[in-house]
Amino acid sequence: MFKIAARSSLSIIAVFCLISVIAFSSLKISFFSFIGNEANRTESYLYIMSLENRSLQSVLPERAEKSLGKVALELLTNINLSDMKSFLISEIPGLDATSPKILIAGEGTDFTNLPIESPPPPDFGLNEGPNDKEEKPQEVKKPQTNDYTAFIYHSHTRESFLPLLPGVTDPDAASSKDKNVTLLGTRLGQKLEENGIKTLVDTTDIQDKLVKRNMNYYQSYAVSREIVVEAMNQNKKLQLIFDIHRDSQRKHVTTTTINGLPYAKLYFVIGKGNLNYRKNLQFAEKLHNSLKNRYPSLSRGVFEKPKTIGTNGVYNQDLAENVLVIEIGGVDNNLDELNRSVDALGEVISNYYWGEAVEVNK
Repeated sequence: MFKIAARSSLSIIAVFCLISVIAFSSLKISFFSFIGNEANRTESYLYIMSLENRSLQSVLPERAEKSLGKVALELLTNINLSDMKSFLISEIPGLDATSPKILIAGEGTDFTNLPIESPPPPDFGLNEGPNDKEEKPQEVKKPQTNDYTAFIYHSHTRESFLPLLPGVTDPDAASSKDKNVTLLGTRLGQKLEENGIKTLVDTTDIQDKLVKRNMNYYQSYAVSREIVVEAMNQNKKLQLIFDIHRDSQRKHVTTTTINGLPYAKLYFVIGKGNLNYRKNLQFAEKLHNSLKNRYPSLSRGVFEKPKTIGTNGVYNQDLAENVLVIEIGGVDNNLDELNRSVDALGEVISNYYWGEAVEVNK
């Protein structure tokens, strides 16, 4: 009887072990597809190793103590207990492919506060006058010299901010012909000029062009592409090209305090569907790291938009290297907060250009 019971116990244990092996082998233990960013994965590895080698604790970030069980769960199952989306992302077909990916996470950035694309303005196509009028060719301002180095434009020209629009409280209605993101692009151009970088700023109303051509809002990048190509053709020395936007997230996500002053956070967008993806990512990473060093918490990081989002993940970044979409602030940020961030951005771009781009050209 004892032998039979022992054999039964061993059989049960063997079956349990076999099931465990099969179950664990089916898990998606791919650290390169893990939903967190590279920094989080590295930190998790270091934490596990530091349990045996205490000297490694000195290189870990100063954060709340981790749980070994939580770290193991994240590494083995791709489930982040602080992000409910991670429970579904591997089970719902297409969810991962249609979600922006965090390539480089800034302070406080995770999947709970991903950027939100602005909807078309509520007045899009309304009160714009007849659409059948022939569009007059835009008069191009001829530069005095052919040495423009930077070009700034705005694909979603009318994206605005609630503090600039008295009486407007609906974030989806934060749109204006006059008080919009072109204020930021213009100021950024001025800051670059002050630092010796000759900059061309285009404030063409892309929405107006869409209406006159009977085009849809999602075709904004196709229209702005014409402007970028024209600028590149007329200015052969352009090296830095920026498309300025604003996010639709609310103030608690888009605002930080640095040295006692509020700043509007910003982030960089990289479209994966273009041949310059790697070069533009390297450029964005350098600007992000510079902001991180000089203005901690200002940059929300670098986000990747796949081919299934926007204009097939291109965003005109296939035209050249060092072409970025930069989202500055959100619908609730005021002009003081935005201007501080623009000035900081102008500083780090100028430092990059004079410190690295010029040396490469030499």
